[in-house]
Amino acid sequence: MSSQLRSFVCKAAICALLIASTKAAETQTPIGGVTKGDATWIAIAVAAIGAGIGIGVYAAVHHGHSLNGCAVSNSDGLLLQNKGDGQTYALVGETAAIKPGDRVRVSGKKEKKSSGDAQRFVVEKLTKDYGACKVETAAR
Repeated sequence: MSSQLRSFVCKAAICALLIASTKAAETQTPIGGVTKGDATWIAIAVAAIGAGIGIGVYAAVHHGHSLNGCAVSNSDGLLLQNKGDGQTYALVGETAAIKPGDRVRVSGKKEKKSSGDAQRFVVEKLTKDYGACKVETAAR
C-alpha cells in the first residue's frame, strides 16, 4: 500500500472514529442519576480518548518523509530504487551508514527535480537496514 493511500486511509479512519463517537454520545440520554453535565463530560472524555487512539494509530502507521528500497552505487554516488513509487533517487546528505546492495529505509526530504537529473533525496538518517537486496532473475 503506498504511503499516500495509507495516509488517506488513516485520516479517514480517524474522522469516522470521531464522528461515530460524537454521534453516539449525543444520542444517549442520562440514565440512573447521571446529570446532563456529567453526560457532557463523559462525551468529551470519549471523544478525547477516540482522538488519542486515532492519533496514536496514525503515528504508528505513518512513516512521514521516508523511502524504502535498494541502495546501489554508481559514478555519481548512491542511488535508491524506491519500492513505493518505482522511482530512482540520488541520495545525498547522511549516506555514510548506507551500504550499496542493501535494502534500507531512509528518512529525509525530497528535493525538487532539476531537468534531466534523477530526483534527489536528502537523507537525514538511516532508519532501518534490512540487509542484502533480493536479486530478481529474468524469466527464460
